[in-house]
Amino acid sequence: MNWRFLLRGTAVALGALALGLAALYLSLPRLVLSVPYGPTPQPPTIQAPQGPLPEAWVGMEARALHRGQSPALAGSAFLFSLGDGLVVAATAAHMFALDTGLEAIALSLPGEPVPLLELYTLRGEPGRPRLLGANLTSDYLLLQVEAAVPLELVLTPDDRGEPQPGERVAIFAGVGESAADRTPLEGTILKINRDGAWAVMDDAFEPGLMSGSPIVSLHTGDVVGMALVAGEREGHTVIGMHPIGSLVEKANEATVLIPLAGYGD
Repeated sequence: MNWRFLLRGTAVALGALALGLAALYLSLPRLVLSVPYGPTPQPPTIQAPQGPLPEAWVGMEARALHRGQSPALAGSAFLFSLGDGLVVAATAAHMFALDTGLEAIALSLPGEPVPLLELYTLRGEPGRPRLLGANLTSDYLLLQVEAAVPLELVLTPDDRGEPQPGERVAIFAGVGESAADRTPLEGTILKINRDGAWAVMDDAFEPGLMSGSPIVSLHTGDVVGMALVAGEREGHTVIGMHPIGSLVEKANEATVLIPLAGYGD
């Protein structure tokens, strides 16, 4: 047996393994979502004009309508305007399995048994659930709204496209105690980057099924993001969001309308 060759080969293999482990270690912050926390920034100077908060409750329940099954509560959603009378519904991709016989998504006001809308068509290719990494802007579904809806339920996208660090915001949840009580959940923007934005909420609460809820600026009264992920830090719920500018851009760039029924067949 050529021991020198064997030892040399073992050393090379161990070296490659060490390099691989080091690369994995360095990539972990990008692969594993870490919920940020820390002191919130000072209130910013906001150049955008002030506006009132929505008068109606704009967070909605989103239910999956599958072939041969009863409607199943999946999470939350909201409506926003693209101008010229065009309305789009936004919700989170991770709440829906598009390739399992999903035929429509029904939206209703919290606690209302009768759907306000049944949506059958994707506006553009769907986003994908975030499995790894910190990028929240890939997680979305945009749906074409073809029926008339009350204007007070349609949010205006904030012209800035995103909130500013230190800005006060409120979640109009589609599901949960605050939705039932019609009480917005307030918080402060902690950070924002190309991957999304994060808000430290004033209190801790159960965020289950709130993904897809609109987040509204307390300054402009317009929607600045969509809630997607949550964690708890030192008695505060921290919410990660998909900024509204990214959703508007994706809706405007959509070139196809895709029926939900049969998607992926």
